[in-house]
Parts: sequence; C-alpha cells; structure tokens
Amino acid sequence: PGFNEPKGILFTPEARRNAIAGIATYETLTGVEAYPVRVLTWPVVDGQRVISVVRVGMSRINLYRSATRFLLTMALLFPFALALAGGGGWFFAHRALGPVDRMIAGAREIGANRLHERLPLSGARDELDRLAETINNMLGRLDAAFSEMRQFTADASHELQTPLTILRGEMEVALRSRREPKEYKEVLESALEEVERLSQLVEGLLLLARSDAGVLKMDHAPVELAFLIEEVRRKMAPLAEAKSVNLGLGRIEPAEVQGDYSHLRRLLLNLVDNGIKYNRPGGSVRLSLGVTPEWAVLEVEDTGPGVAEEEKEKIFQRFYRSPEARSGGFGGSGLGLSMVRSIVDAHHGKIELESSPGKGSTFRVHLPAQAVSKD
Repeated sequence: PGFNEPKGILFTPEARRNAIAGIATYETLTGVEAYPVRVLTWPVVDGQRVISVVRVGMSRINLYRSATRFLLTMALLFPFALALAGGGGWFFAHRALGPVDRMIAGAREIGANRLHERLPLSGARDELDRLAETINNMLGRLDAAFSEMRQFTADASHELQTPLTILRGEMEVALRSRREPKEYKEVLESALEEVERLSQLVEGLLLLARSDAGVLKMDHAPVELAFLIEEVRRKMAPLAEAKSVNLGLGRIEPAEVQGDYSHLRRLLLNLVDNGIKYNRPGGSVRLSLGVTPEWAVLEVEDTGPGVAEEEKEKIFQRFYRSPEARSGGFGGSGLGLSMVRSIVDAHHGKIELESSPGKGSTFRVHLPAQAVSKD
C-alpha cells in the first residue's frame, strides 16, 4: 500500500484511506484497553509520497473517571441543593409577600365604621407602597361618601322630624277638648302649611337622590327663557311685596335653549326666593338674561347681606345654612341651592356666584346656547 503497517493498534479503514491520501485522522478506538483510546494518525509526506505514519494515542480513562466523580458528586449534592433552593425560595418569597399579607390583614379589618384608617406604607416607594397608596385613596373616597351619606341622612331626618312634630303637637292640642270651628280651621291651616313644607322637602330630597344616581329625568324641549323669567316674576311678586322688596327686570335678551321647563322654573324660583327671603326691607331683586355665542346667561342679583368668600362653596351643600340664616329665623331647609346646582349640572351648564359681605349677591346660571336667537 506504499508504507509498512506498524504493529500494535490496527488501522481502521478510514485511517488507512486518509493516510494513503496524506490526511491526518482523529479517532476514538475501543477494545484496545479497558477504556477507549483517542488516536491521532499523522502521515509523513516527502515529495508527494507517504514515507511513514506517526500515530499517537491517549487513554480516556481520566476523562471517564472525572465524569464519574462529577456524576457521583452531583448525585450526592443534588438533594441538598434542592432542599437549599426550596428553603431559600420559600424564605425569600415569604419575606417578599409578608407586606402583602399584612396589607390584606389590614384591609380586612377596615369596615364601614373604620374607613378613616389607612394601610401603613413601608417608605420604600416600591410597587407595594403604590398599591397601598391607591387603596388608601380609595378608602378616603369611600370615607367621604359614607360621611356625606350619614350626614345627609341625619340632616334629612332632622328636617323631616320638625314639621312632623309640629303637626302632631297641634293635632294633639286640638283634640284635647272641644273647640270652636274657627279654632279647628286655624289648626287645619297650620297643618296644611306643615304638609306643604314636608311635600317640598321630600320633593327636594327625591330630586337630589335622583341626581346622585344619575337618573334625574329631563324632558328636553325648546324653552323661551324670557317667558320663563316673566312667569317667575309674576309668581314671586306677592312674596316680594309682602317683604317690601322690589322685584324687577334688568336687560332681557330673547333666548331659547334646550331644557326641562319645570326644572328650570324650579331653579329660578329657588334663586329668586333666596334673594327675597334674605333681603332687607326696601331692597331689590333683579332678573336679567344675556346671550353669548356659547351660553344663555340667567342673572339673579339681590341687595341682601352677601356671602363671605369661605362660604361660597358651602352654600351649595345640602342642608347648609349660614350662621346669619340660622340666627335670623329665615326658615328653609338648606336644599334650595343644592337643587339649583343639580339642575344646572343636569343641563350641562354652570353656575357662578359673585358676592361679598354687605354688598349683595349675583347668581349667574350659564346654560348651553344650543338654540339661541336674538331679535
């Protein structure tokens, strides 16, 4: 074949072919020793002729022994590593989820009577702190809503109890002994006044409740605001005359808007009633109507005592009455301006108050000028 085959490790057919062609060959041979042998066959070429072959072999016993020791080591260490990893994972997971467990326990303890409490923050400003802040903000809103509901219920109960107590007292007195027809008539007239007061109070409460629930019914139709103002002025003229208050008209620009006539009438009646009720003898209440490209603006201006800056928002709260109103014996339930704001909101409008103590007040109601006309 061109060279003498050496003794010892025999050539494989592949190594023989490669050696004749002058190509080195790497092989793993078995059966030579107890363990496989890695053999390099390197042909020596001189002048395009293979003159000899160098073969080097190395037993793989150390590799196999190392692999065996590694597998034995892994087999021995794996249970400990698994236990360590599991224990470490449980420890760190428990430690990481500990704040969540405390947050859950704290949230479970907060009931309807403890909405003022808040979840503690760790101060790390991480995701858990942001979650706690979100829950605390939600609790704050719930607390405000529950407080408002409790206050509303208490105030409504108080306002309803007063006329009912008066009714009961007058009727009990009337029934204690026989009376003249005139006296019975006076009792019935007084009872009718209290029934009217109850009716207005219940009607106002229903309007506010429907407004809160978003089901305040509005029958939108074209409304001539100038006609509405004139109707309200005629209706309130006797009350203004009885209080020695001049009820007049300012500038009236013809304007038509889409709205519910009965609710807009109630809105204007409440504003004019307040202007007359809290005015001084000889004072005045003036109604005006203006038009802008976007709004029809109703104005009710009075010469009453005015409203302090810190009370401008409070007077729109339910059952709120200023100290002057309470001490002056003006009556009323404190629902009028709350109903006014609810009606304005239902018409997608806005209301403004311009006032200062001793200089009167001006209420401006802006209604969307969807269909505003000028002569």
